[in-house]
Amino acid sequence: MQTIVKARVVSGDSLSFVAREGSQSGKAEIAWAIPAGDGAPLLAGIGRCHELRAPAKRLDYDEIILVRSGELRLTLDDGSCLTAFAGDVVELRRGSTVSYDGTDAEFWFVVTA
Repeated sequence: MQTIVKARVVSGDSLSFVAREGSQSGKAEIAWAIPAGDGAPLLAGIGRCHELRAPAKRLDYDEIILVRSGELRLTLDDGSCLTAFAGDVVELRRGSTVSYDGTDAEFWFVVTA
């Protein structure tokens, strides 16, 4: 029988940051608080980046980002650029192609599973 978790607290001390794959320069790392495989409909984590140059990727999920500090820049496939600062929320829809970069950026993100 499968146990369904209805509520939980994930300790910040339990988060482990790892380098984001594909980064071409700068620093990029993420820590999953609610990772894939937990059976949750939403996945969540924390990201950090500084002077990052990462390749564009096509999203196969919806994503919400809350910028906690610094500056996060997103370049979309149509060439438009979004810049978000501490306190800003970014919405990205499934099917978007996006490239991330930032300066001393720390952000929380939630994605659909």
